[in-house]
Amino acid sequence: MPTSLTKAFIYAAGFGTRLRPYTLHTPKPMLEVFGRPMIEYVLCYLRAVGVEHATVNAAWLAEAFASLPDRAAALGLDLALSVQAEPYEHGGDLATATAFLDSLGEDEVFLALNGDTLFWLDPAFLKEAVAEVSRSAPLLILGRETEANPLHLRDGHLVGIGSHQYRAEEPDQHFDDFGVKLMHGSIRRFLPAPQTTMSLHGDGGLIDRILADGGRVLVRPIAEASRVEIGTVDDYEGRENNDALRALARRLCG
Repeated sequence: MPTSLTKAFIYAAGFGTRLRPYTLHTPKPMLEVFGRPMIEYVLCYLRAVGVEHATVNAAWLAEAFASLPDRAAALGLDLALSVQAEPYEHGGDLATATAFLDSLGEDEVFLALNGDTLFWLDPAFLKEAVAEVSRSAPLLILGRETEANPLHLRDGHLVGIGSHQYRAEEPDQHFDDFGVKLMHGSIRRFLPAPQTTMSLHGDGGLIDRILADGGRVLVRPIAEASRVEIGTVDDYEGRENNDALRALARRLCG
C-alpha cells in the first residue's frame, strides 16, 4: 500500500481568460505575486510535503515557463515541462504527458493539482489520504463544504457532479472540489490517446470511465485548509492589499 508522495503533475496549460488582459502575454500560473510566479508557491508546498519530482504541462504561451525548472531546482525540486499544442482538459493533458506517466511505478500515487492557486494542507492529512488510493480506487478528490457543493457523495464515494449523475443513489454528503487530487498510477488505463481532449467529468470523461469499469472515485473532506484563488482581474489587481493572500504566500515560501 503506497504511503508516500514523491511525484506531482501540475495543470498549467489553460488560457486564463478571466484574467485578461494580463494573461494575453503571460500564462496565469506565471503571473507575479509578491515577487514570485504564482506557480512557485505551489512548488514550495510540494517540497514541504516531500515531493521530489514534478511535471508541469504547458500550452498557452508555453515559452514563458522556460525558467521554471531552474527556479524549481533552487527549491530542491526536480521539474520537467510537458509542452503540448493546446489544452486537452484534465484527462487529455495527463495522457499527453507520456514521459511523466512512464516514470510512475506500478503502485505509485501522485498529486494532481492546479498551478494557479495558492493553498496549504496539513502534510499528515495528505499522507493519510494517500493510503486510501489504490488500483480499485484510482482517484481521490479532496473536497470541502462551500455554498455550491457540486460533488455528490454516498458513503464517501462520488455518485454525481452538479446535474450529472453517475449512479442512481441518493447522496448523503455534498462537497466542492478543493483543486487537489490524488491519483494511482493505474489511472493511465482510463486515459485517451495523447493529444486527445478528455474532461474530468461528464459523459465519456475520466471519472465516467473509472466508474464504468467498476472502479471507485473517493472524496475525502478537508477539515482545515488555507486556499486563496486569484480568479478575476480585481483579485489580481488587489493582491498587494490581500492580507490572507500575503500570509499564505509567506507560509508557503517564506
